[in-house]
Amino acid sequence: MAGRVTGDRLLLLGRIRTMDPAQPVVRGMLVAGDRVTALGEPDRLRAMAPGSHEVEAAGVVVPGFLDSHLHTLVVGIERRRLTISEASSVAEVCERIGAWLAERPDLDWAVVGAHFHAEDLAEGRLPDRHDLDKVTGGRPVVLDRRTHDAIANTEALRRCGIDAATPDPVGGRIERDAAGTPTGLLVERPAADLVMSRVPEITHEERRAALAEAQAYLHTLGITGASEPGLVPAEMEVYAEAVAEGRLTLRTMGMPLADTARPAQEFLASLGPDGVATGRGDVWFRRGPLKIYLDGAGGFGTALISGVWPRTDGYHGNLTCPADVFADLVADCAENGNSVAVHAVGDAAVTLALDVFEAVDRQWPVAPLRLSVMHAYLWPSRDDMRRAARLGVLLSTQPAMQWRVAAGLADKFGEEARLAPLRDWADAGVTLAGGSDGPDFPMSPLFGMWQARSRQVRGHERPLGADQAVSAEEALAMYTTGAASYCFADQERGRLAPGFLADWVELDVDPVEADLSELYEAAGRPVLRTVVGGKVVHGKAFG
Repeated sequence: MAGRVTGDRLLLLGRIRTMDPAQPVVRGMLVAGDRVTALGEPDRLRAMAPGSHEVEAAGVVVPGFLDSHLHTLVVGIERRRLTISEASSVAEVCERIGAWLAERPDLDWAVVGAHFHAEDLAEGRLPDRHDLDKVTGGRPVVLDRRTHDAIANTEALRRCGIDAATPDPVGGRIERDAAGTPTGLLVERPAADLVMSRVPEITHEERRAALAEAQAYLHTLGITGASEPGLVPAEMEVYAEAVAEGRLTLRTMGMPLADTARPAQEFLASLGPDGVATGRGDVWFRRGPLKIYLDGAGGFGTALISGVWPRTDGYHGNLTCPADVFADLVADCAENGNSVAVHAVGDAAVTLALDVFEAVDRQWPVAPLRLSVMHAYLWPSRDDMRRAARLGVLLSTQPAMQWRVAAGLADKFGEEARLAPLRDWADAGVTLAGGSDGPDFPMSPLFGMWQARSRQVRGHERPLGADQAVSAEEALAMYTTGAASYCFADQERGRLAPGFLADWVELDVDPVEADLSELYEAAGRPVLRTVVGGKVVHGKAFG
């Protein structure tokens, strides 16, 4: 660190929490261009780089937050469509849809973001096509339930040719009434796609606008980078253009989405000569692992579990990707040096994923590939956690999701149910990468840290599974060093250290020293300043 620093130089002064074990807290950070060059006492840094522009930090400085599981484009898109996250009844849901449609008489197809659950509604059930028909006036309407399920009205089903004779697709289910007629609920992505694939596609310009709007909002939360799971080629193109035009300020790892309705080799061949191409790109946009949906969702009662879902006739959940297709996809990726990120919520899905990882590892070592499981919050066994650690598998976890869904699951399985066992995962030696699964759940990393520490969930006064809480230091690491490892960026982001990218956030609380109430309150406010590559992207410009 000795010697002079040349180029555009900034000396940031204040309380700086680096996440670098070599010097955890410092009072000064020297930046040249888009990189950190030195940290330490201000006088020493002044001597290293005389004439640097000195700036007093607006608050406590920490590395820029990374979200390991964030649907960035959907964040922007949903800010432009009707989205219902809080509702008390089926009647209220339908009234809001009807009022929204009445203001848009020329709209044909309508997609509504539906982030509520059956237990949120007074009727104890979701709306069906008959409920929607009363307010949609013959226009096709579909409720998008986090890309897993969809609820379509009668006109949408008609236009898509879905009737009593339509077979269930592989990995999905068309819910039917006693007479065999579809109710409108399409369970899991293969079934939802029967309708969603027929909705008029979002235009390229709409996606560009969505990205711009989303990243501006995410910067107000202190997010400087994200992993976006499940991108299709048209979405990848939006990111490529943003990089080429210098418009991307949210460093992104984009995961291509696996089409598990096709044989593995057929799908992989469709990707072209580059294939999955994990790691290809630069500091702004890098291709990530292949995302595979293996099971359903806990909040929807479709996750694949070893037990039986309550109030069902022996239902264990949904296997969205056939086991043989999954094994072939993982093997091909490992053989070609690509990574895989597996949506696996239930314990049975986690076991299946690790069985395949372990089998593949015997021929192609998987630890360098940073394979991962996403979510994994319904009773994964401690043996599987230890197995994940041994294989170098990472966990992408979303504490904000538990805030929304854990109460309903506890009502089904009992409050003693071992939901989202973060303490056990960490103690097993698995790297925890924090995320939100936004926009369906609160996206503030500070909120995620608060939930991971407090174990509070909506609708319950007492914490659920307080013994599974993580420490303040571990919570911060989830959204910095842990998420950086997940994004294959641990040599350039997640810490503030010499040579690392100058991405940081300035907060009005110290996320390690703040108590839970202070952290919760801070999560509801915009951060003071967000900096990416040494440039302010949110907050007051450097004076």
